[in-house]
Amino acid sequence: NPSFGISQIREVTPIFTAKSGELRDVLISRLESEGTNQVRVDMLSYLSRTTLDIIGLAGFNYSFNALYNREDGLAKAFNGIFQSTGGLPLALIFRTQFPFLRPILRFDELSKSGAEVERRTKEIGYRLIAAKKEEMREKGSSLGGTAKSKDLLSLLIQSNLEATGDTGKTLTDQEVFHQIPTFLLAGHETTSTATTWTLFSLAQHPEIQNRLRNELLTLHTESPTMEELNSLPYLEAVVRESLRYHSVVTGTLRVATQDDVIPLEKPFVDKSGNLRNGIATASIWGADAKSFKWESVSKDSYSIPGVWGNQLTFLGGPRACIGYRFALVECVFPVYVPEHLLMFGGLQDEGIAIRSHKEL
Repeated sequence: NPSFGISQIREVTPIFTAKSGELRDVLISRLESEGTNQVRVDMLSYLSRTTLDIIGLAGFNYSFNALYNREDGLAKAFNGIFQSTGGLPLALIFRTQFPFLRPILRFDELSKSGAEVERRTKEIGYRLIAAKKEEMREKGSSLGGTAKSKDLLSLLIQSNLEATGDTGKTLTDQEVFHQIPTFLLAGHETTSTATTWTLFSLAQHPEIQNRLRNELLTLHTESPTMEELNSLPYLEAVVRESLRYHSVVTGTLRVATQDDVIPLEKPFVDKSGNLRNGIATASIWGADAKSFKWESVSKDSYSIPGVWGNQLTFLGGPRACIGYRFALVECVFPVYVPEHLLMFGGLQDEGIAIRSHKEL
């Protein structure tokens, strides 16, 4: 997808840098306000607001300013969607099992939050689309052609305008609008969660964090280019292992195009002639597959047909995640920039309770 190509991601890199710098400044302000050199913070909350700001600007040139202002209507609506309900709502079960009840069973909190998100997204989304189309026409007219914009929504509308008259290749405003919640959902919540797990792991492994910081400091800038980030092998290894070990999206649904048999009910013989009674991760990632392995990647994983990193974080094939480059850069910058001045730690000797918790 051209909207997520390397050149397009490079153009919005300053947004990643600026927002990651704001995250660092907010954390430093917390330290200064506490008058101490350490403070306990909810990094998922901070990172979720940071990535929302990033996707707002890079995706639609819309400023949520969520790091400093939590009162934005759309941000508050999304917060209601991501809040844990504390269990599986009864109304959701009935709507899933009995589709004809869906128009009726809309009284639970999850449904109310969803309706508010839909209302606010439509209100803002259609306004953005109309404004961008008008802006492109005006700029295109003054420049003697179609104006070029950097954000993802503008690129989508721009390609749509250029294809006008080519039957079957244009999208209606409604179809363009439906890409907005997809960008919002895919572009901030998963990446903020993945980055949180990366920082959590660094806090548990101070020796890894120190080695990573030493590598980051070889770049004498707080605003690195994509090429400079790509030149840091240990940073790539840390992010890669974090995405392998802490799988943010643990599964996906697919429909087979043809019938096949996976013989796991009883022992089977693999292509090497070995008798097996299951597929173990150790056969791919090694005996220490269930622990962090920062130093090396198993050669057996090279056969995994993922679109990135010889793993299925972003799936593979024609249905792979089209925005994986965007997501990777969005994960890396909030690690790179704060790590220059801050140390994440204090978790080695504490009892850690891992629970479901999502928040903007």
